[in-house]
Amino acid sequence: MTKNITINYDAFSEGQVASKIWLCEQLESISITPAPKIWILGGWYGIQAFLLLSRGKMKINHIRSFDVDPLCEFIADRINAMWVVDEWKFKAVTQDANKLVYEKDVDVVINTSTEHFESNEWFDNIPEGTLVCLQGNNMNHDGHTSDVASLAEFIAKYPLQRTVIDGEMGFEYPDWNFARYMLIGFK
Repeated sequence: MTKNITINYDAFSEGQVASKIWLCEQLESISITPAPKIWILGGWYGIQAFLLLSRGKMKINHIRSFDVDPLCEFIADRINAMWVVDEWKFKAVTQDANKLVYEKDVDVVINTSTEHFESNEWFDNIPEGTLVCLQGNNMNHDGHTSDVASLAEFIAKYPLQRTVIDGEMGFEYPDWNFARYMLIGFK
């Protein structure tokens, strides 16, 4: 089946890919459940899943990628086709992350697009004790509804029981710049 689709190539921009590799490196550096079950909220085209799976630095049971845009499901499943056919090691799902009902054995929840969520409902619904990996930024952009101005503000917005890693990555271009913030820890 083929679809006439238009891809937003920003998904493959330097800032998008560098920040997702940064998350991979940091997540791979900490000791977590062997072969975790990972849910990615606002998964877009499945690039974060692709990087985690293709790097092969951690054993992963499966990844589910949730996005409200049905086109994202189609594209993410194609980008991660190698793992879709491998007993559903990857599967994209069209669903609002604010309405997810969590399985009791989800080990890691990732959201690298917190700036696109109008409320914290998605965060509030994550079960306590779950390892979360969050990224947001201070970029002024039409599609952003939840920007933060600093790492301190980002940490305050998403309170964790125990923080394992937090940090900031700067991106500078000839005519603009922005910072991406990351927080990894237990809710």
